[in-house]
Amino acid sequence: MNTTQAINGELKPGDWVISVPDVDYGCLVGQVKEIVPLGSQEHDTGNETDDVHVNFMTVEYPDIRKAQFFEAYDYLDPDADNFDELPLDDVIMAPEDLVRVTGLGIDEIGRLTESYKAAEAYCNGIIGEVYNNMLAELTERLDKNLADYHNGIMSFEKSELIDMADKIAEMSDAHRYMTSFHGYESEELRFYLRFQNPLEVVADYWLERNYDLSDMSFVMDGIYDKQDALMDYPLISDADMPKDASLRRYMDVDLYQYLGKIAEQVIIYYPNDWNIDKDVLWDKAGTPDLEQKRLIWHVCSTGTHIKPERDVFVRDSGAYEYMTDYHQNDPDMFGYVVEVTGREGSTVKGNIFEVGDYAEYAKYIRDTALPLASVTLTYSDNWGVNAGKTNTVSRNEYDNDRHRLMSESGNVTAVRFNPGDESELTELLRHERAKRMALPIGSTAELPQKVTDKLAEVRVKPEEVKASPDEKTPEASKKKVSIGERIQAGNKKARAQKPPDGSRPEHSKNTKKYDRS
Repeated sequence: MNTTQAINGELKPGDWVISVPDVDYGCLVGQVKEIVPLGSQEHDTGNETDDVHVNFMTVEYPDIRKAQFFEAYDYLDPDADNFDELPLDDVIMAPEDLVRVTGLGIDEIGRLTESYKAAEAYCNGIIGEVYNNMLAELTERLDKNLADYHNGIMSFEKSELIDMADKIAEMSDAHRYMTSFHGYESEELRFYLRFQNPLEVVADYWLERNYDLSDMSFVMDGIYDKQDALMDYPLISDADMPKDASLRRYMDVDLYQYLGKIAEQVIIYYPNDWNIDKDVLWDKAGTPDLEQKRLIWHVCSTGTHIKPERDVFVRDSGAYEYMTDYHQNDPDMFGYVVEVTGREGSTVKGNIFEVGDYAEYAKYIRDTALPLASVTLTYSDNWGVNAGKTNTVSRNEYDNDRHRLMSESGNVTAVRFNPGDESELTELLRHERAKRMALPIGSTAELPQKVTDKLAEVRVKPEEVKASPDEKTPEASKKKVSIGERIQAGNKKARAQKPPDGSRPEHSKNTKKYDRS
């Protein structure tokens, strides 16, 4: 649960506070009456934070302090002697404009009201202490970020390290600048401390600049200015990291090369699926829509599927059905999140993220996906009553009147499955990317080798299927299925599914009700 944070810690009703010097009604002492969360109906200010209602009349101010108050605010009439009539008993403050008073008795708190300078000195002392603590915490985290990065690439091949020279230099230079040269504002420190790896945030953004260390201040200013766009980086609050510590991410790789190696090893039937997926990747590289560039890809002995991550996390969409159609007799199914970044010559570049055991990942999708609420249909302008239109219908209407919507009303060119709350899905996807961006960077040599090792484990050679006396139970026999037996069963299954004309039904083992992508 989110808490309301003053400059020096959590606020709650009843706390003593001092307003910071550089705001209206600065350096006044009072008590928190109530806190109204941002977004609630009672929230009645333009603040993008919680409303903190403070009673600054809890204590009695001496006459000299009242005179200083009127002197500080020259629009007040000092001769009116109306301090006690000012509306100070319920002032709405932003939490970042308050210092929490701790460790002082009521008499000591009272002394803070004796003069503006006494209150100002107390505020500035706390603000300086908090700043120094945040700076020390950020420096410590940056040191750890760099050490973790160096440790992570120690197993890389020499040729890979040469290719990564620019990235290695970026990380080192960003660390040197951020720990030795940059002058931080307090809010800027709070911003960078939200990230698990602030060093990578800055180093990645610097890639868009000119590699000139003197330019780093502009890089950091640019990062801070576009905070919302960077929330895909893992935050400190993203605590539910994958349990499998062996998971890795592979950044800026040739997707055709590395996914192709995996497909070549895994697929026994319908190898042309990979050619279809290559076309999908090529098309996604040409779209500016980031939502369509983030995909989930799985591959097993009977082919592949590739679907947008967004669609996968909408329950009962076609993409959801494809990616959760995992059975215990499919131990050779592998899954990856794929982010397409662009085209390079005749290939497609991007990032690959491991998801681990696919049975567990499919269950995670089933447990996490949001319920389908409506379906948006886009029609071509060729014919039909809905020609050129984009219509959204409820799930019930789509289920009950699907033939009319899909076949009689026009030519449907796109189908989009919608949850009840799109913002909830957006946050879910942000959280998913934050988790995978926190994975250690892996050597690309590891990627196909992991598949090789897993296949050797689950695809037992025929001559090895000789159960020992203590392995002749039904449970034990299920654990070892020879590759010969798998191929024989697969051929039988494929013949049963194959149409008379010899063509392959589209991913027939997984065809589901809602898929129209």
